[in-house]
Amino acid sequence: MDKKFKDAAKKKFIENILSVKVWVIFILLIISTLALFHGMLAGDVWAGLNGGVISTVFALREGFKVAKVRSEDDTENMMP
Repeated sequence: MDKKFKDAAKKKFIENILSVKVWVIFILLIISTLALFHGMLAGDVWAGLNGGVISTVFALREGFKVAKVRSEDDTENMMP
C-alpha cells in the first residue's frame, strides 16, 4: 500500500477515536447493556434506544456535512 494512504488511514482512525460521537455511542452502549443485564431494560427497549440514538448521531453528522460550504478564502464555515 501507498505510504500516503497508510498515513491518511491512521489519521482518520485517530480522529474517529477522539470523536465525541464515538464516545457518546460507546458510553450509551455500555450503560444500556448493563441496565439490560440487571433487568432494568427489556430487550426491545434496549434495541430501540440504541438504534434511535446511534441513527440520530449519524444523521446529525451527515446533516452537518451537507451544511458545510467553502468560503472564498477556502475555509469551511457553517451556513448562516
